[in-house]
Amino acid sequence: MKKMIITITLLVLIALGFILYKNYSDKKLTNIDDSKNTAAMVKNLLDKMIPQNDESAQISTKVMSDLDITESKFRILSANIADRDSFRVSQMKGLYIQYLGGEYNIASSTYKNVMKDMTDIKGDILAKAYVKEMINHHNKTISDAKDYIKLIDKVRKASSNTQDGLTVTTSHPAIDDSYNFAVEIIKDYQADIDTMKTF
Repeated sequence: MKKMIITITLLVLIALGFILYKNYSDKKLTNIDDSKNTAAMVKNLLDKMIPQNDESAQISTKVMSDLDITESKFRILSANIADRDSFRVSQMKGLYIQYLGGEYNIASSTYKNVMKDMTDIKGDILAKAYVKEMINHHNKTISDAKDYIKLIDKVRKASSNTQDGLTVTTSHPAIDDSYNFAVEIIKDYQADIDTMKTF
C-alpha cells in the first residue's frame, strides 16, 4: 500500500511539473526580471546570429549564381551555405517572434558586416575572395556562438539544484532552442571552414 501511495504521489508531481512547465514555456519573454535576463541573453544572441547568417546567405547566393567561376566546388559549397543559412535566418526570426514578442527587423540592426564588400568582383577572383572572407566570417560567428554557450552553461550551473543524486536545472525553451542553434552553427560553420581550407 505504501509503494502504491508513493507511486501515485510521484505521478501527480510529474503531471503537475509538466503542466507548470507547459504553462511557463508558452509565455513570451517580455519581462527580463522574471526570467533572470533570459530575454536579454536570447535577444543578444539572435541580434548577432540573424545578421551574421544573413550576411553569409547573401554573399553565398552571389557566388552560387556567378557562372564565371570556373571550378564548380565554389558554387556548390556556396549554394549549400546559402540554402542552410537562409533557412536558419527564418528559423531564428521565428524564435524572435515566439519568445521575444515582436518581429526582428534586420534593417534596424547595428551589426557590422564581417566580410569585405565583394559587389564589384566576379568569377574566380570572387571565388577566392569568398573563401578567405567566409573563413573569417565563420570564425567570428563560431566565437560568438561559443561565448553564448559558455554563458548559458554558467547560468545553468548556477541555477541547478542537486538533491538525493538528482540534478534539476531551471531553464526556458527560449534558452534551450537558442543554445541548440549556437551548437548547430558551430558544427556547420566548422565543417564549412574545414572544406574551404581544402580549396
